[in-house]
This record gives sequence, structure tokens and C-alpha cells, in this order.
Amino acid sequence: MDVHRQTCQNCGSRALHNILVREPGHRTVVFVGCTACEKLVARYGLETYYHHGKGLESYLRSIQGSVESGRRVLSEFEATQQEAVDGYDRVVKALRAQGKEP
Repeated sequence: MDVHRQTCQNCGSRALHNILVREPGHRTVVFVGCTACEKLVARYGLETYYHHGKGLESYLRSIQGSVESGRRVLSEFEATQQEAVDGYDRVVKALRAQGKEP
């Protein structure tokens, strides 16, 4: 596993913020900006989006238009929720093993 803590390529800061853009018919886009120098750091396109602590509603927003079955969606949400928690724990452990702060 390759774990990387994102930093600004312009000034080296780790003080970053995310801006989520949701448009009907398009995948969610995340723009990562630096709060120190205000430059663009990265842009990511997301197929699905899970915001921990926001519940099923945030997940439903990311899959709008592709809902076939409520039970299937709930099952996929629960799996996504667990994968997110497990993945985050794994990434934090990997960073610590490399002597880096999460």
C-alpha cells in the first residue's frame, strides 16, 4: 500500500481544504486548495462519495439516478461505511509505521 499525506506543491503546507462540487448528471468533483498560499493543489473525480457521520443521505447524493433497490442501496451504504472506517484506520497505521503523522 502506498500512503501519502498530501501537501501543497507550491509552498509545502499541509493546511489544505476540500471543495465538493455536485452537479446533476455528473460525478462529484473535489478541488483541494491550500489555505496558506491559496493555490490549487489537486482535483479528484469521485464515482461515489461517503461522508462519515452524515449518514445515508450523503451517500444517496453521490449515487443519485442509479438507485434500483432500496435494500441494495442500504446494503451498499453499510458496506461503504465500514470500508471507509477500516480504510482510514489502515491508512493511519501505515502513516505511523512510516514515522509520519496522520
